[in-house]
Amino acid sequence: MADMKQTFLGVGYTRDRAGLPLEAVRVPVPRPTADEVLIRVAASSLNPLEYKLADLNFMGRTPPVVLGFDLAGVVAGVGRDVEGVAVGDEVAAMAGLNGDGGWAATGGDGGSYAVAPRFLTVHKPSSVSFRDAAALPMCFLSAFAGLYGAVQAGATVYVPGGGGGVGHLAVQMAARALDAGTVISSGGRPQSIALARQSGAHFVFDYKRDDVAVEIAELTHGRGVDLVFDATYNEQSFAETAKTVRRGGSWIVLGVGPGRTTRLAETHSPVDAILAERGARHVNVNLLRYFSEPAMLDGEARGFLQRGMDLAMEWATKGLVVPHVSQTVDSTVEAISTGLLSLKEGGGALGKIAVIVDRDLAAGT
Repeated sequence: MADMKQTFLGVGYTRDRAGLPLEAVRVPVPRPTADEVLIRVAASSLNPLEYKLADLNFMGRTPPVVLGFDLAGVVAGVGRDVEGVAVGDEVAAMAGLNGDGGWAATGGDGGSYAVAPRFLTVHKPSSVSFRDAAALPMCFLSAFAGLYGAVQAGATVYVPGGGGGVGHLAVQMAARALDAGTVISSGGRPQSIALARQSGAHFVFDYKRDDVAVEIAELTHGRGVDLVFDATYNEQSFAETAKTVRRGGSWIVLGVGPGRTTRLAETHSPVDAILAERGARHVNVNLLRYFSEPAMLDGEARGFLQRGMDLAMEWATKGLVVPHVSQTVDSTVEAISTGLLSLKEGGGALGKIAVIVDRDLAAGT
């Protein structure tokens, strides 16, 4: 680390609630604390959390804030308590959500660094590219937290939005890794419907044309599905998917959930009444809470998330859960801002958008 430069040009926001487009911001190269790993970033990917932080700064950070939480790269330094990874190792990781990310504003010419907790850092298999490894962490962990231990073998599972970043991984996870008996999905475009099918969904409905709740009732002979995993962040979707759960089933939602999808105001939602009528469980999965409420990040939580990161690489190697990268962009302010805007507006992005932060490192040169 003694030969490392002291600063780099990142991509993020310099003013509270500045929103999009993002800005280039020069920040110090971070130094890992005792249980952190410093990573020279080769690739990253885009997530809705990043534009939401730029819009609202709801973690209360003091700008400037560099974004880009999905990381794949090479270990450049380790904290004194870190074991199992060493300088020079190729890794995939997720940066702490209350810290800085690893996007650079240098157009793929490198020079970006980020720190990640050791428990969120795993060795990257040689068969998985830096780009694909970087497309997994946040979306994979979101699906993993919702489905792992919840999907029983042979269960009927409904994942709306099976062409989305979390959705297409959740469909693969349920169908190929967790042995669900029937996986149902939905989409609003031919491309997203096709990706949901490609990801292993047995039935995919067009929510713009089909009454999905009626279709699922017919498909399940009126019983409903055992489990819904809804990562759509859409109040209308929440109300519709809640109607598909069987009596005593589980409705699992990613994020803060019904009535609070904007974070700015709470509105009335019928979801809990719908679930109560069915005696179904309402479960919220929110990775952000681990970082906004540090007391939650106990040994059990750390172990669970580390297990998720390990399985992300293992299942990708086996071809069970593989990210669909529909677009790869260079790491520039303009390209990243444009990609995040497509996520914010909805309907434009399929699967994941990857970011090449260091072209030479990502290519293995």
